[in-house]
Amino acid sequence: MPILGRTLREAARTFCNEINRVLAKTATQTRLVEFGKPDAPTTYVGFRQAGQPVEAFLRTRYGPMGLYIGQLCGSVLTPDNQHRLITVEYRYTLTPEGAEDPLFRWEYIRSPQPGDLWCRHHLQGTVPISIGEITVPLKDWHLPTGYVAIEDILRFCIVDLGVPPLSDDWDRVLRESYQLFRTEFVG
Repeated sequence: MPILGRTLREAARTFCNEINRVLAKTATQTRLVEFGKPDAPTTYVGFRQAGQPVEAFLRTRYGPMGLYIGQLCGSVLTPDNQHRLITVEYRYTLTPEGAEDPLFRWEYIRSPQPGDLWCRHHLQGTVPISIGEITVPLKDWHLPTGYVAIEDILRFCIVDLGVPPLSDDWDRVLRESYQLFRTEFVG
C-alpha cells in the first residue's frame, strides 16, 4: 500500500512520521517536518528549525558532519480520491563541519527541464577525481546512481562514516524500513 492521505500534506506527514521513527533509532534525533502552502500541488519534507532548512549534526570518525535530507513531494489522486505520495525531487547531503559545500550530494529530479541532459539520479560533491594527470571535482559531473533511499544514506553514515547508531537494532530497523518502502509505500 503506497503512502496515502486525504490531502498531499497529510500523506507527506505520514511519510515524515515513518522516516522520523527510523532516524530516531539509527543516526539522529533531528526530525523531518512537512512544510508547504495549503492546496499547493507540492510540499516539502526536510529538517527545519525556526522556519529555515537545517542539517542534522552527526559525529563521524572523520569529524562532525551535517546531514541534510530534503524532498519535494507531490501526489497522484487515486480512484477513491486519496493522495498517493510521489517524490518530485530529493537532495541528501553530507557536509563536513566548516565546509562551504557538501562532500557528497545525492540528487533526483523527476522531470528535468528541456536541455538538462544529465542523469536524473546522480551523485556530486567536492571529492577530487583523478584521471591520469587531470583532477576534476566530482561536483563537475552528474555521476549516475539509481534511486537512493534515505535508509541507504543512514547505513552509509553508520557503517562507512562511523556514526554511532542510536539503538542496538539499527540494522534491523533500516532493513525493515527499506523493505516497507520498496514493497508497501511505492505504488
